[in-house]
Amino acid sequence: MTDYKSGDRYQQGVELMNSIAMNPEGMDAIADANGAVGPDVARMLGEFCFGDVWTHGPLDLRTKRVITLATISALGRERQLRGHIAGALAQGFTREEIQSIFVHQFAYGGFPMGLSGLQVAAEVFASLDTEDDD
Repeated sequence: MTDYKSGDRYQQGVELMNSIAMNPEGMDAIADANGAVGPDVARMLGEFCFGDVWTHGPLDLRTKRVITLATISALGRERQLRGHIAGALAQGFTREEIQSIFVHQFAYGGFPMGLSGLQVAAEVFASLDTEDDD
């Protein structure tokens, strides 16, 4: 098996992740937690998602983060939503901007979707506040 971190596209993905305050070390956790397919999954995520998609096209990284938050919320993927909310805060989004994304979903995805996003955001905010108090 080759080192999943060795490709140029993977390195481009890591650079992108650093620029949007996503921890590329999470790829190691993915590689370690998923058995024999883990390294391939980490490589695909690094290369395709971050190395290709996030670096593609004319949209700026803030716009791509808004799209990501709205899409992950719409799909009900709370685990991934938590990481992207924290990443958005580290990227410079305010809590109010993040909340506004989920309020905007009321009109297009319904109140349950938007309320779920707000709830996850509140949990992430509370967790970060607790860390700051320590």
